[in-house]
Amino acid sequence: MSDDEALEHIGRLIDDSCDAAFERGLKRALYLLDELSKRPLSEENEVLTEYFRANAWAARSQIANIQQSWSWESVELQEEMLALTRAANHSGFTTLDKGRRCQILTNRANLLNRVGRSIDAIACWDEALRIDPHFAMALGNRGSGLRDYAGMVDDDRERAILALHAYESLCKAMAPDAVYDTPNFKPIVTQFKDMVNELGRAVNVDAVRAMQNLDQGEQGRSKVERAYRQWCLDKRLFLCPLNDLGPYLAAATDDLMLPGIRERFDERPGDYSPPPIIGFFSQMKQEYVSARYMLFEGMSSTRVHFSDRGVTLTNTLDYPLYSLASERVRTAFRIAYSLLDKIAFLIDRYWKLGKEPAHISFKNVWMVEKKQRLLSQFEESNNWPLLGLYWLSKELFDDQLKQITSADARELHAIRNALEHTYLRVSMGWAKPFTIGPSNTSSFGIAIGSDELESKAIRVMQIARSALFHVSFAIRQEERKKFHDNPESIVGSMP
Repeated sequence: MSDDEALEHIGRLIDDSCDAAFERGLKRALYLLDELSKRPLSEENEVLTEYFRANAWAARSQIANIQQSWSWESVELQEEMLALTRAANHSGFTTLDKGRRCQILTNRANLLNRVGRSIDAIACWDEALRIDPHFAMALGNRGSGLRDYAGMVDDDRERAILALHAYESLCKAMAPDAVYDTPNFKPIVTQFKDMVNELGRAVNVDAVRAMQNLDQGEQGRSKVERAYRQWCLDKRLFLCPLNDLGPYLAAATDDLMLPGIRERFDERPGDYSPPPIIGFFSQMKQEYVSARYMLFEGMSSTRVHFSDRGVTLTNTLDYPLYSLASERVRTAFRIAYSLLDKIAFLIDRYWKLGKEPAHISFKNVWMVEKKQRLLSQFEESNNWPLLGLYWLSKELFDDQLKQITSADARELHAIRNALEHTYLRVSMGWAKPFTIGPSNTSSFGIAIGSDELESKAIRVMQIARSALFHVSFAIRQEERKKFHDNPESIVGSMP
C-alpha cells in the first residue's frame, strides 16, 4: 500500500476494533503503525501516525474501562498522552488542516484534564481555539475543565469568575456557529446543556459578569515594569488562577497561597510555631517569582551590562553567548527545575512518607524505594489535584523511572544536567544552523541556540507554576478531608 492507503487502512482498523471492543485488532493497528514509522514518511503522515497511535491507545483504554474508573497509573493513558504530545509538537503539525489540528490538541487537553492537570488542559484547549474559535469540542470541554478548576480554587471571587467562563464556553459550544467534527453530536450537546444548567443554578451569571472587571489591575509604575507584567500575563506565569483565562490585567498578581493547615499539639512537641511547610511554600514562591523576573531580564536585555566590561574570553568561532543576560536565563532554568524537587520534599513531609531527603526527586517521591511501583497510600487516594501533580511529574525524565508523557522530557533533563554539572554551549540563535549539527550532543557537553534555551526555560517555568498550584490544591483537599473526618474536634485558629 502507499503511505496514504496504509494510514486509511489502519484508521478503519482502529475505528472498527473500538466499536467491536476487539483488543487484538488494536494491538494489530499499533504493530502496523510501528512498521509504517520505519518508512521515510512525509511530515504530515508522521504526525498522522502519532495521532492514530494515540487513538489506538485511547480505544484500548476504553476497552479496559480505565477512562471511567479512578486509576493513578495506566500504561494506556501514558502512551496516548505521549503520542498526542509528539503529534502536537511535530514540525509537520502546521501542515495539517485546521480540523485535524484542533482534534489533536482537544484530545490532548481532554486527557490532561482527565488525569487532574486542568491548568495545562485549559492552555491546550485555548491553543485549539486560536486555530478555530468555533471548534465545539474544544469549547465544551474547556467549559467542563474550567468548572473542575473552579472547584479547586478557594477564593470565592476567583472561583465565581472561573465558573462564569466555564458557563460561557459551554454556551458557545451549543451556539449555531459551533463546528462539530462528528455527525452524531446531539448526545454531546445534551451533556453540555446539563452542565450549563448546573452552573446556572450554582452561579448568578449576570452578577458575576458585572463584577469580574478583568481589565482592571496593577499595570506597573515604570515602562519596564509594565512590559514585565504584560510578558508574565502573555506567558501565563502569574500565580493567579485568573491568568489561565488569558492575559487579563486582573490576573497580574501572585495571590496563590497554601490553605489553613491543622496540626495536633503533639505532632511537634515543644514547638508551637506555625507548620514549617507554610514558610517553605513562601520560600518556593519567592524563588519562582524571582526566577521569573530573571528570565524576563535575560530575554529582554539589549545592552551590555557593566559587569561584563573588561571580561576577556576566547573567541571559539561558534558565536557563543556570554553575558549577564545569558546567565540570568540559565539561572532561571535551574531555579525553576530545582523547585520541582523542593515540591517533592514538601510532599514527603506533608504526607509523612519518611523518605531520605538526599534521594528525593519530583519523579521518585511517589514510588516505593528503589522500585517502579507506586506507594499504596497514593494508589488509594482520591485526591484529584494530587493525581494531577503525579501526572505532571511524568513530564520529566529520570534515568531509573523512564515512564514519560512529554516529547522533550529527555532534552529538558539533559539541559538541566549540563547546566548543573557539565557544559552547556549556548550560541546566538541566528547562528545555530551554522554552528550546531543535527545532533546537539557531543562527547563534551551539549550545544543549544539562545532562542531554544529561552523557550525551554519558559516551559520549565510553566511546569513549576502548575506544580505550585497543584500542591496547594492537593493540600487544601487533604485539609478539607481532615475537617470532614473530625467535624466535632476543637480547633484553635491562628490568623
